[in-house]
Order: sequence, then structure tokens, then C-alpha cells
Amino acid sequence: MANVITQIYGCENIIDAQIAAALGADHIGCGMGEVKHLGPKQKSCLEAKAFFDALPENVVRVGLTIATDVDEIINDLHIYTPDVFHLSGDIRDISPEGVQRIRDAFPGLKIMQAIPVFSGVPVEEQWPEVEKLIRAYEATSDFFLIDTKDPTSTIGIGATGATHDREIDRRIIESTDVKCIIAGGLDGSNVAEAIHQTHPYGVDSCTLTTYPKFLQEITGRIKDPVKIWEFIEAARNA
Repeated sequence: MANVITQIYGCENIIDAQIAAALGADHIGCGMGEVKHLGPKQKSCLEAKAFFDALPENVVRVGLTIATDVDEIINDLHIYTPDVFHLSGDIRDISPEGVQRIRDAFPGLKIMQAIPVFSGVPVEEQWPEVEKLIRAYEATSDFFLIDTKDPTSTIGIGATGATHDREIDRRIIESTDVKCIIAGGLDGSNVAEAIHQTHPYGVDSCTLTTYPKFLQEITGRIKDPVKIWEFIEAARNA
């Protein structure tokens, strides 16, 4: 099948990001912004710039925010503008009109809009609301990032490590011309099957390509190069 791009999140230091790039990751992302919505590990805008500047030119740089205040987002992007900006906050708190304000302020910037789906909820039960989101945001989005939402979480969409029914991914992909990247509990063991089920533009991994906590403490690194390589190879060979 056609080439599927790979996107890696969770590279908190430059070495992890450079290894991911050397292993073939197409997109590399990190949280950024002046207000630390994601806690102390989130990069400021200038820290994100230094992080991305250390990567090869062919890598697509993806900045993520869970902020939903449009003025705050625009201020961050004036400090540093990545290739793609990933809106991963509560989608109910930033309107399509607000996203369009961001697009108008930064015409060359591509927008990745996170679309929340739920684990353990039947597809038919979720679909009416998900379809409304697709129709509402497709005019303002260059990419949709379809990810598992923790219904109890108040800090954005994704980074749960939880999977969901890939049938809802397939429905979204088939219902829109927006490029869709699927996420949610993907690693080298299941990404090929997910690709065959859904035929996405791309696949994303964060939680399941990360070292266990004890190895993070020993190595001072977050990402597991073997797991990243397995994920990318499985996606390429799907």
C-alpha cells in the first residue's frame, strides 16, 4: 500500500529526537508554549525552537498545545512557528472560527486538529458526535490526529497509551479529505494491522515507544530506540 508517514511524540531531549529522526521518523513533535499547561517538561517556545533546529531538514516539526485561548496561541506562534501546530486541547473550548484566526495570522502554518474518540464506547454511539466534529473542523485543518481520549481527563486529548476500536478511525478517514493520522496505543506489534484496517495518511506513537520509568531514571532518556525502530519498520512494511 501507499507509504504511511510516522510521527513520534515524547522526545523530551534532543538526543531522543535525533535518534528518532535517524531511525526514519517523518514527523517529530513536542509540547510547547509559554504557559506550562503540560507541566515543567513542556518546552517554552524558544526551547522548542532549539529542539527542532537540531533536527535534520527533512523532518516535519510538530508543536503541540493543549491551550484553547486563541490569543495565547497566537502569541506563542509569534515567538516560534513550527511546520505544523497540533491543537490537542479540549475541542469544545476552541471553535472553528478560533482556529481560522490562527490560520489567518500564520498563512504558512499547517494545523493538526486532534479528534477525540473513546475506548470501550460502541462506534455507533460515538459516531454522530465525531461526524459533527469532522464536518465542523475539516475546513480549518490540514491534518486530523485521531486519538484515544480519557473521559476523566481535563488536560487534552491523547497520551493515554490506550487503544480504541479502529472502525471509528476507518469511518473518519473515509468521510473526509483531510489527511488523518491515527494514534492511541500503537507500537510495533499492532501498527501494521491498524494500517490495513484503516488506510491512514500516517501513524503516531508516544506512550508505547517510551522506556519504563526505571530505565528513564537510569539512562536520563525517555524514548526506547528499539521500540521506535520496531514501530517505524512495521509501519513501512505494512
